[in-house]
Amino acid sequence: MKKIIILAASSFVTTSVFAQSSVTLYGTVDDSFAFANNQSGGRSYQLMQGALGSSKWGFLIREDLGGGYSTVARLENGFDINSGKLGNNGRLFGRQAYVGLSTPYGSVLLGRQYDLVADAMLFAASSLKFAGIWGAHVNDVDNIWCTYSMNNAIKYISPTFGGFKGAALFSFGGVAGDFSNGKKESGMLSYNYKNFDTAVVFSRINNPATSIYDAAANPVAGAAFANTVTPPAYSGYATAGSIQVMGAAVNYKILGASIGAEYTNARYQNAVRTSSTPFSGTATFNTFDLNVTYLVTPTVLVGAGYTYSKAEGAKYGQLNLGAQYFLSKRTSLYTVAAWQRAIGTDSTGKAAVAQIYGLSPSSTGNQVAIRVGIRHSF
Repeated sequence: MKKIIILAASSFVTTSVFAQSSVTLYGTVDDSFAFANNQSGGRSYQLMQGALGSSKWGFLIREDLGGGYSTVARLENGFDINSGKLGNNGRLFGRQAYVGLSTPYGSVLLGRQYDLVADAMLFAASSLKFAGIWGAHVNDVDNIWCTYSMNNAIKYISPTFGGFKGAALFSFGGVAGDFSNGKKESGMLSYNYKNFDTAVVFSRINNPATSIYDAAANPVAGAAFANTVTPPAYSGYATAGSIQVMGAAVNYKILGASIGAEYTNARYQNAVRTSSTPFSGTATFNTFDLNVTYLVTPTVLVGAGYTYSKAEGAKYGQLNLGAQYFLSKRTSLYTVAAWQRAIGTDSTGKAAVAQIYGLSPSSTGNQVAIRVGIRHSF
């Protein structure tokens, strides 16, 4: 018995000695000067952070347990470089905060994490490739730009088999006695072959008002409701009982060019009419994104894309143009221009107005904006 205990202790000490841990501090700072022809009825000139992705910093933690197993954790904060304020509605680690295990059979992660819609679709989107936040689809109606993350989430990411890779996410609502309240679930499947990538995804979120939009209480038909959603394109649908997103994306690289296309269907289901929202029923957004980037030289990238969204009573079309000059592997200068046109009737029952994501709504159906900035990653 004593020998067994000694051997077990020796094995534990050996494992502890040879296990290796690493903690990586990383981040991005991004700021720009932006002009818009119409924000709330007037021209605007301002500094705006996060054009190609929000300013952030975080810790990536990994401990090698041996045999292909490791412990992983991430804590990631978002902030406004111009004011120093926390992003993600004041959360310290509002972008991501998770811990889990990576194994030869896949990874299991627990905590606050990105939606699988972003994981699956962002690679082919105008927003990631060159346009940044302004390229998000109608104020990020499908969450490809990851406007909101998932609390209380369990995520499984499979290994890659013959180019295929899958993932699943389940988020507990956290409401005692009501398992479905605030529940979130999604799944994705991707495939890569040489220069060709494709992916499909499904996501469903119950009670979005409180589970992702940070409202104080779920909406009740006919009652008062403090709506925290501001974009008029879908603020009238914030009382939905659930949001469902389905999407497919492809991207192909050839001779310095990267050609991307994607489609999403976002459904605000079973919305109720309240004192502040006039809509009831189900509303759908069908969105198409076609884009191309081209590496002119090893240091110059240009891109162009067009997105089109058809909502219940409105249509939104947006042209995006962009260019980047890479001063180094970590620092780039960039410019982004966007023009959005909206027609029809929006979710609030009023004439649809243009609103490039990150700007205040125009007073008309058109909005044009351009920004020039610098981005550094560490």
